[in-house]
Amino acid sequence: MLCVFLLAGIIEQTCPECWQKFESSWYFLSTETKTWKGSREDCLERGADLVIINSEKEQEFLFNLNKGVWIGLTDSVTEGTWKWVDGTPLTNPRYWSPHQPDNFGGKPEYGEEDCVQIHKEQSSRKSWNDISCGIKLNWVCEKVL
Repeated sequence: MLCVFLLAGIIEQTCPECWQKFESSWYFLSTETKTWKGSREDCLERGADLVIINSEKEQEFLFNLNKGVWIGLTDSVTEGTWKWVDGTPLTNPRYWSPHQPDNFGGKPEYGEEDCVQIHKEQSSRKSWNDISCGIKLNWVCEKVL
């Protein structure tokens, strides 16, 4: 499938995969899985970045994609200090699953849980889960208009 999206009435980009528009951003949902780092690299190559969630509406939109996906939130620089890929700290809104983030209780055999996924098995308002950045998941890129 070939998708073309328009910005200001002109063809901005033609891409082999489809992007979805929601409010003032375009979103790309991957069809393959990669690590958090690999996912971010893919987004950057597309002229986007991993999604930054700014509202309850955006969280609901992403949750309704019905996939476990990487989002652009990590505490890999300083444990317990969650930052978005643009360097801004996590404030509100927050949509952590119950008992998250937990770094899996700090058990070394599971590694550090420094990256965040939307866990499709939860409710939309309680769906963020910290997991190891080396796990391969689908991801969502965001391109802000």
